[in-house]
Amino acid sequence: MMKTMKKKGKRKRTSEALHPETASAVESLLDRLGKDDASGEPLETSLEMVKSELGISPERDMAIVTALGGMPLERTAGILQSLLASAKDKRLVRGIRRSLYRIERRGVPLQPAGKADKDAPVLRSPLQEPARGFVSAVDSMGNRIILLTLPRQPRGLHLLQASVSDTLGIVEFSKVETSRRGFREFYQTLTVPDQLPIVEVDPGYCRFLLEEAARLAENHGRPLPPSYGASKKELSTLERTETPPVFLLLDEEEIRANPGLLRKSGELFQIDLFSSWFLPREEVEKYARQIEEAEESRLVLNPAQKEARLQDVYKRALVELFPEERRLIYRRRLEEMAYVLFKEGQEEKARAALAASIDLRSILTGFEPNPFLLNLIIRSIYALVAQHIEQRKAEPSLIVKP
Repeated sequence: MMKTMKKKGKRKRTSEALHPETASAVESLLDRLGKDDASGEPLETSLEMVKSELGISPERDMAIVTALGGMPLERTAGILQSLLASAKDKRLVRGIRRSLYRIERRGVPLQPAGKADKDAPVLRSPLQEPARGFVSAVDSMGNRIILLTLPRQPRGLHLLQASVSDTLGIVEFSKVETSRRGFREFYQTLTVPDQLPIVEVDPGYCRFLLEEAARLAENHGRPLPPSYGASKKELSTLERTETPPVFLLLDEEEIRANPGLLRKSGELFQIDLFSSWFLPREEVEKYARQIEEAEESRLVLNPAQKEARLQDVYKRALVELFPEERRLIYRRRLEEMAYVLFKEGQEEKARAALAASIDLRSILTGFEPNPFLLNLIIRSIYALVAQHIEQRKAEPSLIVKP
């Protein structure tokens, strides 16, 4: 599903100033408009959708027209001009005009006021396509896809596509020329059920992620793809954004004030985005053996003693497997996943993921283990234990039956 581009600065202040329900409704509307634009829906369809969201409150109306000004598209320009023709409230009229001014300054031509379609010039200068950024969810090994579309003169797009790892840096990078339609068709091949979801994000944040991944690759002594070097000049035209975008959508203090969200983070593995997250076999092998020994111990242990022994294994694994450097890697992964979850409409799960990320800023201890990492360890250990059991079942027996 094509998502709407998030803008730095303006969008952030709007979201922070609005009631959470209003901010969420505006975000949802922009997402739907982005989808309409990507799929080529008629302008009238988008206009009617926007009109259906107006009239609930003056605050909401202003938030909508202000947010439209942050989407420099021909579609939003047409919507705003239609709204301007029928708007009666003076404050709303000023808001619409400010948004139209912002869009026009980004290179989107406006239809002259009062001109009928038949009077419009036959020849129009090509519409300057704004840059757009997209990121996929993160897999269990810290890999993800980054896409950027940048305007190409005199028309068309440059598509930058990267596969990056949060431990290795840039793994693959390509740059191709395409059209808006060509990108739309390519994008549709990526947004299928069996692949990680891809959502739209501020293109300046994509620049930050790519430059960060490039430095990481260089630190590991890995050469960067030549196509990345050829794209650095174009990347530099984007305003660099370093703030993780989830913090533009969710209030950190509100997350901290709700300890129930952190507890719920251990349940994230029940959803598809986290169902494939496991630790590498070689990392949990010794703990799996210890669990098996506890389960098979000849000592007579009551249930409480047995549970205490198992908990001791889990907590030692937590401290040993997640030193500071790795803890911070998982903190970042959870921030990125929280954003994807939010954009995919799973807001409560996004809050739980962000709560786990915030908790990982502190040093891990066995006394109050991070619920997300604790459950990641337990499920990884028992997945390996199950493999051991299956392997033993498959081994031929040495006992000869009479």
